[in-house]
Amino acid sequence: MKACAETLAARARQVLGVKEGDDVRTIKKAYRRLARQYHPDAHAGAGEDAKFLLITEAYEYLLRHKPPGRNSLLAAGLTLEKEDPEDTYARWWLEHYGDFF
Repeated sequence: MKACAETLAARARQVLGVKEGDDVRTIKKAYRRLARQYHPDAHAGAGEDAKFLLITEAYEYLLRHKPPGRNSLLAAGLTLEKEDPEDTYARWWLEHYGDFF
């Protein structure tokens, strides 16, 4: 289980663009910058709300040690540079729950 937590922390840092040794102030600054950039109210576009949710989830994971939820974009492997969030989430969902149907 520890490797999974380390992977999530590394992915969260990659999403926010911070390094492992960065302090709380740097993490908050990176979050605020990205939140302004991808906030759905400010920039309505395809996939912007999913990116904002990913940024918020990464921030919550790093600062508040809140584990990702069941439908986590962070746990699904989504990053800001990757493909369309809907495609990534759909592929992750099928990998984990596709055998139920």
